[in-house]
Amino acid sequence: MLQVNLDDADHHIERYIKETCGNVGRITSVKLHRSPSPFALIEMSRQEYTYELAAQLGGSTFGTCALIHLEQKKAEGG
Repeated sequence: MLQVNLDDADHHIERYIKETCGNVGRITSVKLHRSPSPFALIEMSRQEYTYELAAQLGGSTFGTCALIHLEQKKAEGG
């Protein structure tokens, strides 16, 4: 699961995901879905990157895509 600020606009969340998950490998695309529960489909350039990302964040894999559930980031200092 990845913690994000779900109050942000979709493009901000997608950019945050690219910045956060890009250390695993090259990200081809990020598609954010808010219902029925928030998740991101993160397409990686190589299948081994997909496996690594899914393992790190407890997600599932579909070919070169990782399905990662999102949750609201806790407020800082609170």
